[in-house]
Amino acid sequence: MTSGPPSETGWPRAGRKRPEGGFTLLEVLASLAVLAVSFLVLLQTDGLNASRTLHARRLLGAVQLAQGRMEEVFSSGSGELVSEEGEQEDAIYSWQRVVSDTEFEGLKEVRLIVRWKEGAREEEYVVLAYLPR
Repeated sequence: MTSGPPSETGWPRAGRKRPEGGFTLLEVLASLAVLAVSFLVLLQTDGLNASRTLHARRLLGAVQLAQGRMEEVFSSGSGELVSEEGEQEDAIYSWQRVVSDTEFEGLKEVRLIVRWKEGAREEEYVVLAYLPR
């Protein structure tokens, strides 16, 4: 903006510049653009953290379910072991226990698979143990 004695219209006359202490419109727009990009990066990071937290919770639940089912296997002994499957009460997890003979005499293989859905993907956690017959 220019300064000088006012003209007949009341506006300052052109030709002389007065010192300005504010920011130009271009500087303000550039700083808003930088802030917007930074905000979007923070939002994306927060969303990624939320999905990873959910995955960690589901994995922990699968580990706990597998641990409980394997404790049943070890406490019952290998004489009564059969293959079976089931679903947890909340229907988040399903599990399958597969009992098979091995090529080694006197050993049975127990494979426990816990499955759950995460979005469109199906995840699984597998535990493998060998028990005497």
